Amino acid sequence: MKETSDIDLLLRISEGDRHAFRELYQRYTPVLYPFVKSLCKDGALCEDIVQEVFIRIWDNRVKAVNIKQVRSYLFKAAKNRFLNELRKQKSEQRLINNLLYNGIGTETPEQQLTFKEGMRLGDEALSRLSPKRRTIVEMSTREELSLDEIADRVGSSKNVVKKLLYQGLAMMKKYKFY
Repeated sequence: MKETSDIDLLLRISEGDRHAFRELYQRYTPVLYPFVKSLCKDGALCEDIVQEVFIRIWDNRVKAVNIKQVRSYLFKAAKNRFLNELRKQKSEQRLINNLLYNGIGTETPEQQLTFKEGMRLGDEALSRLSPKRRTIVEMSTREELSLDEIADRVGSSKNVVKKLLYQGLAMMKKYKFY
């Protein structure tokens, strides 16, 4: 039996065909998941990202016929979704840092204890990283430096810095800080 082309599947998906959507999902999940896993190492987050990529295709199925290179589209969408997740985590870290550097303020004693415990856990997670990863994570999260700025400071390529940053953040997440 001849396999249905990706373009035919997208056409059927744009018409609301759930079977075509399932076929596209089953065709690309086995290759998309390992790609996302290579970026973030967190299995649950990888599953979420892959699911969200396909959910967006279904939610925007009317426009699915505009996708010309399905494989490229899926990989780019997964990468972008992962980068959005990193930005969200960075934004949350920035909020924590602002609270730390600007004082805790008028929170209740319980809130202050919770915040201090969070900071302790963060410091503990940082301490488990290698010195270079720790430095890179701190430059990114506390000093809010770009990958290029960090690469210049530590004397490594941007790709090495990016890899060490993602690995460091993934390890911190494993320790339940992120």
